[in-house]
Amino acid sequence: MRDINECIQEAQQGNQKAFEELVRFYDRRILALAFQLVGNTDDAQDVYQDVFMRVYDKLHTFRFECDFFTWLYRIVVNCAITYRRKKKRHTHYSLEEMSESDGWNWLPSDTGPDPERLTMSREIRKQIHEGLETLPLMQRVVFVLRYFQDFKIRTIADIVGCSEGTVKNYIFRGSQKMKKELATYLAQG
Repeated sequence: MRDINECIQEAQQGNQKAFEELVRFYDRRILALAFQLVGNTDDAQDVYQDVFMRVYDKLHTFRFECDFFTWLYRIVVNCAITYRRKKKRHTHYSLEEMSESDGWNWLPSDTGPDPERLTMSREIRKQIHEGLETLPLMQRVVFVLRYFQDFKIRTIADIVGCSEGTVKNYIFRGSQKMKKELATYLAQG
């Protein structure tokens, strides 16, 4: 891809191909983040569509005062929060939906054919998903951005629009709850 800022500027001027290039560049990351925040594929696709509709409508407001991905991820987080609040239901989905083939694994996929290891990996992914569902929304958002998206605390604070201290608090509390949820697996070693 060419220079991202050049692409943004062209898209801001109405160049549809430049906007499509931005979408192609970020689409997998946005879909993966949406999935991690809302918990299932169908909801993630709804959030994904909402994100890029908002980006299309609001791209002219981007002023290059922060990194574009920070601006974009803030939109993803806000859309996911809004979506989850509207939905207000717990989602349940099968292990097949959480399979290695969907590209949105919670853990690295197994490289060997060991069925016992594969079963344990699926169980751990299921337990992580269930643990994430128990976290309050902002703890979940911050936990996902930190541990699944590997963002630094400062960047997370910029994305969610709060102080670094608040982000650290969310991370600490979310980590404590996840340790509790995963205690059985952690005890097994």
